[in-house]
Amino acid sequence: MIFVDSCVYIRWLRDRVDLFAELGDHLERGELITCGVVRAEVLRGVVSVEARERMEQLFAAMIEISMGPAFWSEVAELAWELDRRGEVLPLTDIAIAVGARGAGATVITTDLHFKMVPGLKVRAKL
Repeated sequence: MIFVDSCVYIRWLRDRVDLFAELGDHLERGELITCGVVRAEVLRGVVSVEARERMEQLFAAMIEISMGPAFWSEVAELAWELDRRGEVLPLTDIAIAVGARGAGATVITTDLHFKMVPGLKVRAKL
């Protein structure tokens, strides 16, 4: 499973990458997962209606992680553990990490702090 972080989507959008072409094989195999946090982070910055609709289609083609009460309890626990170690990460990134780790997914990101999360698989390239 693959979980693409919002920073990667944003970079691809700025570089005008055809996301369906970039992710097509992974979409067809059902390997892409996402969550509401990434969806919101990406969609809030999309300027054109057309690009927003295209991103909505892309996210709709992915598996979306459920973020119910048990999920947020796990986010709070991981945030607490990391904070006690002096590793303070943005809460949104902790939520992404918990979702990806729970699904056994690799996070594709350029944000190095994801490497601080125990048990999380991270790489920079798809």
